[in-house]
Amino acid sequence: MSKIIKLKIVTPTQTVFEGDVENFTAPGAAGAFQVLYNHAPIVSKLVPGLFKFVLTSGAEAHYYVSGGFLELHQNSGTVLADTAELPSQINIAEAERHIVELRQRYSNHETGFTTEVFHEALDTASARLAVAKLG
Repeated sequence: MSKIIKLKIVTPTQTVFEGDVENFTAPGAAGAFQVLYNHAPIVSKLVPGLFKFVLTSGAEAHYYVSGGFLELHQNSGTVLADTAELPSQINIAEAERHIVELRQRYSNHETGFTTEVFHEALDTASARLAVAKLG
């Protein structure tokens, strides 16, 4: 019997990926975690970051997910993500510019741009840039 996990990654507008994988690693709210065959059922909040998986062919795939939820039951996982992008879909120069703009807004003490908002936005933008550089 093959040790496969059925994985589906869905955004509000489309199914981004649907197929068989050997394992996957998700950016959970308490930290990244790996799911292997016969993992216990789980529901987890996802934070912005790298979602990677190993296809049954042995190839590794990477996506940036901007948050959402993961549900896994009986070797079938569904990711409900706000957005999901392949590294090749992310413009590195644009992502770098966004980080510079965030830092500038923070240093200018822009109204409503608190330290908490800044760090959350910077973490998200930095995660997206890191995934883009994998492509």
